[in-house]
Amino acid sequence: MGTLAAATALAAFVTGFLRGSVGGGIGLALTPVLSLVLPAQSALGLTGFLLNLADPIILRYYWRQWDARQLRLILPTALIGILIGVWLISGMRDHRLRKVIGAVALVLALLQLLFMRAKIHVGHHWGVSSGVGILIGIASAVANSGGVIIGPYLAGLGLSNAAVVATGAGALVTANCLKVVSYWRIGFLTWEMVWLSLLASPLLYLGSWVGWRLNAYLPRRWFGLALIAIAIVGSVRLLLG
Repeated sequence: MGTLAAATALAAFVTGFLRGSVGGGIGLALTPVLSLVLPAQSALGLTGFLLNLADPIILRYYWRQWDARQLRLILPTALIGILIGVWLISGMRDHRLRKVIGAVALVLALLQLLFMRAKIHVGHHWGVSSGVGILIGIASAVANSGGVIIGPYLAGLGLSNAAVVATGAGALVTANCLKVVSYWRIGFLTWEMVWLSLLASPLLYLGSWVGWRLNAYLPRRWFGLALIAIAIVGSVRLLLG
């Protein structure tokens, strides 16, 4: 109980801070790190629920600035991807799930590094968006990291920064609701985690406020690289542990 409570409080503040400052990379950095101190199932459930509490903040600031066409194409297949991802990890033993989280988070961290170094240009065909939606859902379910895929993809379509954030948030908020329900059904999320997260919600919103205040002063590129480094270290430790 003590370890879970302390991990929840710290994760709530960090989630809020990252959401308010850099917007992404939260699940990618938090999930493997939390998996080092908590059962992998609890790390996924806790991070997923905290992200659900934080996401409405973004929707409030970017309401109706999303790209409606991309949202219609991505959202249905992202929901399918969530179900596929949850099916893949349900029933996994803790040791194996740690390895899976480590491997997926490591691949996504390296992809994020690639996206930071090169501009990605993608086509507008509906099949591409639908396929990306499935990948987003699977990455979200397995490592809470759907944002690593959806952000660069939407930016590659030439959308404005506001449209990228709003469309990504709109898709992930809805998909994350299904993910949290699915986590609950397979035992990854418990009442104890829900109540601890709600009790820690003031830290979540405090972190969001601090992140928002510091947003203009943070060296975003170096901060993003630091998050990727944390994800890589945590992932490697999971793989070698």
